[in-house]
Amino acid sequence: MPDTPSADGMYLSVPGPRAVFQGDVYCDVPFTKASAGDTRDRDPKWAAKRSHVAPILYPCDLVAEDNVSLIRAQPIVLVYDAAARGLSIAADLEDVTTGVCPLPDLEGDGRMWVADFRCVSVVDRFYLGEENRVRCLSEYGWAIFRQRLATSTSRAEIEIDVLLDLGSATWLESELETRWVEASRDRPSFHGWLDTERSDIGEHVSYRDALEAGELGLVRRAVEDELAADQLF
Repeated sequence: MPDTPSADGMYLSVPGPRAVFQGDVYCDVPFTKASAGDTRDRDPKWAAKRSHVAPILYPCDLVAEDNVSLIRAQPIVLVYDAAARGLSIAADLEDVTTGVCPLPDLEGDGRMWVADFRCVSVVDRFYLGEENRVRCLSEYGWAIFRQRLATSTSRAEIEIDVLLDLGSATWLESELETRWVEASRDRPSFHGWLDTERSDIGEHVSYRDALEAGELGLVRRAVEDELAADQLF
């Protein structure tokens, strides 16, 4: 197991207009929970508190079939300052409390925060806006988040390198989509481009097919060529 990550390794320094992504942290989001201790014949009392949260669905499950529109109800987990809740985070990731993911220096003040997989709620997609996004996980940070999530729900210990490999196509798709939007193109057109069949790379084959087949370099170059063509006019 690696050491508990630092902020430099955990987050993207310049996230750009990235779409909502698993593990990214948002603030000022209503976190709803039911009271405990009610009798069976009574409905629980509900309370909502504005909090830091992180969406937990895998990126492709966050969106509808168009790969762009967020599904309305987004499962989230609570994110909070560890010390404020009396939680100490070990230096070795293997010794960190099961059920949480460390989020070092989340607010830029040197304090350790955690995503707590034991505190789950659902929120409307409306609240997960770029204007209240606090941090975006890096590729490595995303692997850490998924590793901790797997450990929390199954006690399975999956190597980081395995998760990096499994998520490489999804990560590249997000990265290229962000670059596409930065080039003043919209998200729907990126996914339309990705899904169009290309006779030059195979019969009935799209760049999405190539991406899922692990041809990451091919797809990256194709996007670069596509966006470079804009500079010719």
